[in-house]
Amino acid sequence: MSFDLKITNNDLSINSDGTLKTVFDNEKLTQDIIKSVITPIGSNPFHRWIGSTISARTIGQVLDASHTEIEATRALQNTLTNLIALQNEQGKGQYVSPGEQIASILEIAVTRSEQDPRQWEITVSILTRKLTTVEESFTLRTL
Repeated sequence: MSFDLKITNNDLSINSDGTLKTVFDNEKLTQDIIKSVITPIGSNPFHRWIGSTISARTIGQVLDASHTEIEATRALQNTLTNLIALQNEQGKGQYVSPGEQIASILEIAVTRSEQDPRQWEITVSILTRKLTTVEESFTLRTL
Protein backbone atom coordinates (compact mmCIF):
# COMPACT_ATOMS: atom_id res chain seq x y z
CA MET A 1 0.00 0.00 0.00
CA SER A 2 1.20 3.47 -0.81
CA PHE A 3 1.49 6.02 1.97
CA ASP A 4 3.44 9.13 2.87
CA LEU A 5 4.53 10.80 6.08
CA LYS A 6 2.03 13.40 7.24
CA ILE A 7 3.22 16.99 7.00
CA THR A 8 1.54 19.65 9.15
CA ASN A 9 2.76 23.25 9.18
CA ASN A 10 5.86 22.25 7.20
CA ASP A 11 6.88 19.61 9.73
CA LEU A 12 6.40 15.88 10.30
CA SER A 13 3.38 14.97 12.43
CA ILE A 14 3.93 12.70 15.41
CA ASN A 15 1.40 10.48 17.20
CA SER A 16 1.08 10.58 20.99
CA ASP A 17 3.11 7.35 21.20
CA GLY A 18 6.02 8.96 19.35
CA THR A 19 5.48 7.26 15.99
CA LEU A 20 5.23 9.24 12.77
CA LYS A 21 1.77 9.88 11.36
CA THR A 22 1.09 8.73 7.82
CA VAL A 23 -1.46 9.67 5.16
CA PHE A 24 -3.37 7.44 2.73
CA ASP A 25 -5.95 7.76 -0.05
CA ASN A 26 -7.47 11.25 -0.52
CA GLU A 27 -5.34 12.79 2.23
CA LYS A 28 -2.19 11.51 0.53
CA LEU A 29 -3.38 12.81 -2.84
CA THR A 30 -4.02 16.25 -1.35
CA GLN A 31 -0.54 16.30 0.18
CA ASP A 32 1.03 15.09 -3.09
CA ILE A 33 -0.69 17.88 -5.03
CA ILE A 34 0.49 20.58 -2.63
CA LYS A 35 4.05 19.21 -2.52
CA SER A 36 4.18 19.06 -6.33
CA VAL A 37 2.93 22.62 -6.73
CA ILE A 38 5.15 24.26 -4.11
CA THR A 39 8.33 22.46 -5.19
CA PRO A 40 10.18 24.27 -7.99
CA ILE A 41 10.83 21.72 -10.71
CA GLY A 42 14.38 20.42 -10.66
CA SER A 43 15.04 21.61 -7.09
CA ASN A 44 15.01 18.12 -5.55
CA PRO A 45 18.32 16.52 -6.62
CA PHE A 46 16.91 13.01 -6.08
CA HIS A 47 13.67 13.62 -8.02
CA ARG A 48 14.34 16.39 -10.54
CA TRP A 49 11.15 15.61 -12.49
CA ILE A 50 8.85 16.46 -9.54
CA GLY A 51 7.65 20.02 -9.12
CA SER A 52 6.13 23.02 -10.79
CA THR A 53 7.30 25.71 -13.20
CA ILE A 54 4.92 28.33 -11.81
CA SER A 55 7.78 30.49 -10.50
CA ALA A 56 9.77 30.25 -13.72
CA ARG A 57 6.71 31.08 -15.85
CA THR A 58 5.60 34.10 -13.82
CA ILE A 59 8.62 35.77 -12.20
CA GLY A 60 9.99 38.65 -14.23
CA GLN A 61 7.27 38.42 -16.86
CA VAL A 62 5.96 41.69 -18.19
CA LEU A 63 2.47 40.46 -18.95
CA ASP A 64 -0.87 41.82 -17.84
CA ALA A 65 -2.60 40.07 -14.95
CA SER A 66 -4.85 37.84 -17.08
CA HIS A 67 -1.95 36.53 -19.18
CA THR A 68 0.14 35.90 -16.07
CA GLU A 69 -2.75 33.94 -14.53
CA ILE A 70 -3.06 31.91 -17.75
CA GLU A 71 0.66 31.07 -17.57
CA ALA A 72 0.31 30.08 -13.90
CA THR A 73 -2.68 27.87 -14.73
CA ARG A 74 -0.72 26.18 -17.53
CA ALA A 75 2.16 25.53 -15.14
CA LEU A 76 -0.22 23.89 -12.67
CA GLN A 77 -1.89 21.86 -15.44
CA ASN A 78 1.55 20.56 -16.45
CA THR A 79 2.42 19.80 -12.83
CA LEU A 80 -0.76 17.76 -12.31
CA THR A 81 -0.34 15.96 -15.63
CA ASN A 82 3.18 15.03 -14.54
CA LEU A 83 1.80 13.81 -11.19
CA ILE A 84 -0.68 11.56 -13.05
CA ALA A 85 2.18 10.07 -15.06
CA LEU A 86 4.21 9.50 -11.88
CA GLN A 87 1.23 7.80 -10.21
CA ASN A 88 0.78 5.51 -13.22
CA GLU A 89 4.48 4.62 -13.15
CA GLN A 90 4.37 4.01 -9.39
CA GLY A 91 1.36 1.73 -9.88
CA LYS A 92 3.46 -0.60 -12.03
CA GLY A 93 5.61 -1.56 -9.06
CA GLN A 94 3.31 -1.26 -6.06
CA TYR A 95 -0.33 -0.95 -5.10
CA VAL A 96 -1.59 2.63 -5.32
CA SER A 97 -5.08 3.05 -3.92
CA PRO A 98 -7.78 4.54 -6.15
CA GLY A 99 -8.29 7.29 -3.56
CA GLU A 100 -4.79 8.67 -4.17
CA GLN A 101 -4.85 8.47 -7.98
CA ILE A 102 -6.01 11.30 -10.20
CA ALA A 103 -8.66 10.22 -12.70
CA SER A 104 -9.19 13.72 -14.06
CA ILE A 105 -8.53 17.35 -13.31
CA LEU A 106 -11.86 19.07 -12.78
CA GLU A 107 -10.72 22.63 -12.20
CA ILE A 108 -7.68 24.78 -11.62
CA ALA A 109 -8.32 28.33 -10.42
CA VAL A 110 -5.42 30.72 -10.02
CA THR A 111 -5.72 34.30 -8.80
CA ARG A 112 -2.83 36.64 -8.17
CA SER A 113 -2.97 38.62 -4.95
CA GLU A 114 -3.55 42.34 -5.43
CA GLN A 115 -1.62 43.12 -2.23
CA ASP A 116 1.44 40.99 -3.04
CA PRO A 117 2.06 40.08 -6.71
CA ARG A 118 4.34 37.21 -5.60
CA GLN A 119 1.40 35.49 -3.94
CA TRP A 120 -1.16 33.24 -5.66
CA GLU A 121 -4.47 31.88 -4.41
CA ILE A 122 -4.83 28.42 -5.91
CA THR A 123 -7.77 26.02 -5.93
CA VAL A 124 -7.42 22.58 -7.45
CA SER A 125 -10.34 20.20 -7.87
CA ILE A 126 -9.59 16.58 -8.77
CA LEU A 127 -11.68 13.49 -9.46
CA THR A 128 -9.97 10.40 -8.02
CA ARG A 129 -10.15 6.89 -9.41
CA LYS A 130 -12.25 6.09 -6.33
CA LEU A 131 -14.74 8.56 -7.85
CA THR A 132 -14.41 11.03 -5.00
CA THR A 133 -13.69 14.71 -5.48
CA VAL A 134 -10.67 16.23 -3.79
CA GLU A 135 -10.63 20.01 -3.64
CA GLU A 136 -7.78 21.92 -2.08
CA SER A 137 -7.26 25.67 -1.77
CA PHE A 138 -3.96 27.13 -0.67
CA THR A 139 -1.73 30.14 -1.03
CA LEU A 140 1.56 29.93 -2.90
CA ARG A 141 4.21 32.61 -2.68
CA THR A 142 6.70 32.58 -5.53
CA LEU A 143 10.17 33.82 -4.80
